[in-house]
Amino acid sequence: MKHIVLSLALVFAVAGSLPAAKLTNRPVAIVNGEAILLSEFQKNWEAFQAQQEEGNPEGMTNELKTEARQKLFDQMIDDKVLQAEAKKRKIRVPQRDLENGILQVKARFLPESGRRDLQTIVRRQMAAAGANTDASPDLGAAWKELTASNPTAIKESETAFKKELAKEGLDEKKFNDRIKEQLRVVQLSSDIVREKVKPPTDKQIKKLFDQLNDKLAGKTVSGLSEESTRDLDSMAKYFSRQISEQVRARHILMGIADENGQPTNWDKVSSSDKAKIRKEVESLLKQIKGGADFAVLAEKNSIDKGSAVNGGDLGFFARGQMVPPFEKAAFSLGEGQISGIVETKFGLHVIKVIEKKTATKLRFDQAENDLREYLFRSAQQDAFEDFVSDLRKGSDIKILISREEIAGL
Repeated sequence: MKHIVLSLALVFAVAGSLPAAKLTNRPVAIVNGEAILLSEFQKNWEAFQAQQEEGNPEGMTNELKTEARQKLFDQMIDDKVLQAEAKKRKIRVPQRDLENGILQVKARFLPESGRRDLQTIVRRQMAAAGANTDASPDLGAAWKELTASNPTAIKESETAFKKELAKEGLDEKKFNDRIKEQLRVVQLSSDIVREKVKPPTDKQIKKLFDQLNDKLAGKTVSGLSEESTRDLDSMAKYFSRQISEQVRARHILMGIADENGQPTNWDKVSSSDKAKIRKEVESLLKQIKGGADFAVLAEKNSIDKGSAVNGGDLGFFARGQMVPPFEKAAFSLGEGQISGIVETKFGLHVIKVIEKKTATKLRFDQAENDLREYLFRSAQQDAFEDFVSDLRKGSDIKILISREEIAGL
């Protein structure tokens, strides 16, 4: 439910202050007597952009930005409508959920070391809870453990958090009320989908499986909406990788790593450094052919630290997942065979194929759970959107800004 996730994420816009000249208390919409201010929209937009840039450093196109601004504006209206409905239904927020919501925000102010430590603690919690449980992380317990193990990170987080509160003109009570308000909306959405959505039937899952197989076979699947067609395309790509020919390989990557430990673009490495590195790789290759343990050499020498800790093991991969020169070499080798020196944009590789899988046909049991989850979530999203649409119809909404002006903000 993307709407709800974003709703909670925008409780506290922390993208940094906007220039004072751009912030204004001009209302851009009034929903059931409550104003949405241009300054609120601007801060939420800045926060949204910051979130997008974390996963996509290249940023969005102007066309996507225009679309995203309008969706954000519409969602802010929806949130007001939903908050009013949640208040009307007297929805209560469990104390643990409130604490988790507050700590989710505070965690965004942790330094890098604190975030890594918190993630480790939460992963350990979830592993201890077991794979067959619906348990959610206990951030309260995790935060307490982090306070004991990394008090400096906690202190930095609390200081930065309070500074941001002051900048937003909030005290902790008002901030907690905001979190509670948004969590009521989350609870409302859960209640609605539980009331209105039933799990998909076996017949529905089988129909989608047949459509997926047609797509994998290159056939045209008609009668679908544009969104469903896009979803089917994505599923076909996902399952295509699972059933296509696959290789499991180890590699040793030699090159020059930057300050973050990432391989420098090989084209930008000097000729003298390239020659030196090539000699080192030739030496490693000679040792391997002489019987040295490939995994041990990978762990000691590879600059791909993510795989080096596992002896260079990359796991299984299908065609299209690796850069072309690497892929060509890996798929041309038999099990147990070792490549010569393979040059890519990352540097020089030596590859050892561990295992190969031939292409197979997609079985129903391979896809059943994923298809069931997709159909269930799609039905939940549709039910929620219908519910919001009905609430909008019964609400007093005045839009005080044009689409063109929103696009230009």
